[in-house]
Formats: sequence, structure tokens, C-alpha cells
Amino acid sequence: RFTADIGYLGTGDRTFDFNYDALQTGRRTVSNMNADGVLQDCSAKLFRGTIDFQKGAAGSKGDEKEDVLLLGEDVVNRTIPLILCAEEDVEGNHGASIGQLDEDILFYMNSRGLSRAEAELLITHSKLEALCAKANDPGLTDRVHRYLEENAQ
Repeated sequence: RFTADIGYLGTGDRTFDFNYDALQTGRRTVSNMNADGVLQDCSAKLFRGTIDFQKGAAGSKGDEKEDVLLLGEDVVNRTIPLILCAEEDVEGNHGASIGQLDEDILFYMNSRGLSRAEAELLITHSKLEALCAKANDPGLTDRVHRYLEENAQ
């Protein structure tokens, strides 16, 4: 079993280059790649995720999902999912949700008194908070909160 919960926040001109490879060689193996991030300003990200079902991996399953929120005109997002298969009885899935802040959500938040910048910050906080909860590490949660407060736009 392989599980990767990946989170990122691209600000300024930061560039991320992720490459995850789930090599599945045994019977009934399971891999899960979940990436969740926010790109702002002029940041860029390349995410390559490969699920590789080798001969002998019958009954195995691999899932790859990415959710990216684009908060800037100049951000660059590249997502390259790949499923390789040398075995018959396997299940491989990949998907991505990539886009800007939904206008209906923005309208709702505006009607509650939040500006666009405040709404973007709130959504960013919530995405990263959900990832911190998965880590079950209070120290990490505190560091993420401090980082977000220090780098709020």
C-alpha cells in the first residue's frame, strides 16, 4: 500500500516540480496519490504522477487525484498523469480539478462581507488545514498557520 497526500502553496515566483511513481509489483496492491494546492501570483507547478502496474500485480488498484486552485493571471499549472499497465486484472484511475475560485462561492462570500482577497485567503487556509488534519501533527498545523499569517496578501 502506498499513499501520498501532497499539499502545496505557490506564491511569488516559486516553482514546484513533483514526480511521484507508484510501482505496483505485487498482487492486490493499492496506491493513492492525492495532491491539493493553490497557485498564486506568478508561481508555477509541474506534477507528474505515474501508476505503474507491473506484471504480477493482478487485482491491484491505483488512484491519482489532483485539485488545484488558480489565484492569479500569471500562474502556470501543468499536470501530467500517467498509468502504465503490463497486467490484465487491474484498476487505474486519475482525475484533476483545476480552476479559479467559483463565482457563486465568491458572490456568497462577498454577500457575507468578505472581499475577494479575504475569500481567497479563507479558501487557501481551508485547503491547507484539511491537509494538516490528515498529517495529525499539531506542530505542522501551527507552522502552516504562522506561514499563512506572515505571507497573507
